Amino acid sequence: MFKLFRVVILLSILFVIVVSTWMTERRMAEWERPILVTIFPIIADEATNTFEFTRDVELSDFADVNRFFERESVPYGFNVTPAFRFQLAPVSSELPPDVPDQFSSAGIAWWSLKMRWWSWMKDLKSDLVSPDIQMYVLFHGLDGGSEVGISVGMRKGRYGIVKAYAKESMMPHNLIVFTHELLHVLGATDKYVLSTGEPIFPHGFANPKQRPLFPQLKAEIMGGRIPLNSFSSKMAGSLEDCRIGRLTGEEIGFLSQLMD
Repeated sequence: MFKLFRVVILLSILFVIVVSTWMTERRMAEWERPILVTIFPIIADEATNTFEFTRDVELSDFADVNRFFERESVPYGFNVTPAFRFQLAPVSSELPPDVPDQFSSAGIAWWSLKMRWWSWMKDLKSDLVSPDIQMYVLFHGLDGGSEVGISVGMRKGRYGIVKAYAKESMMPHNLIVFTHELLHVLGATDKYVLSTGEPIFPHGFANPKQRPLFPQLKAEIMGGRIPLNSFSSKMAGSLEDCRIGRLTGEEIGFLSQLMD
């Protein structure tokens, strides 16, 4: 009898979690009020410059993200002002669990469980309002222009990990990555070839109906780059150079606003 009671309790908790998650995702996709996002600035290496830069991060550094969504919502017949309400957690040096190799299904599943627990504990220990989305921004020193690693955004769990550069001139690039991963959390999919990073036609192009097709002038935010010809592309300079394409708009709920 006790075992049955315990199973019922566990199933009830699971049901509440599933329903709560579904309701939150549906509310976010309706874009009727700002989505609450906690930004966690994290010192990801031991460089002095990284510490100093991360310590000085402010909410205003992320203002362009809301400007981007405000601009990109207009073609879909509505205007989100603001799309997000950001709150900034204290600077930390506590790193999230390492992201596994992207081709290891078992590793990703185990990491996802660890990451959910880690995120839940971060929220539990925080004095901030419990958010809809958690974004962990890991700042690294800029060492010879080297890559800082894989950034991820997880819809299940509603968190993102952004590998960023601890340099003022790199903040426009950091915000592109931040927005890309934030869109993943909202349900958007990648629109580039994983092996090459080249945008996929047509959904990875900001203007797939442009004639001539090349060179494109903007990057589709989930395509990641600006196509120059059929085999090469370049990085966008800032969110000003990025657009939300039709499929991305559909995935995050923008298209339903247009249909309404």
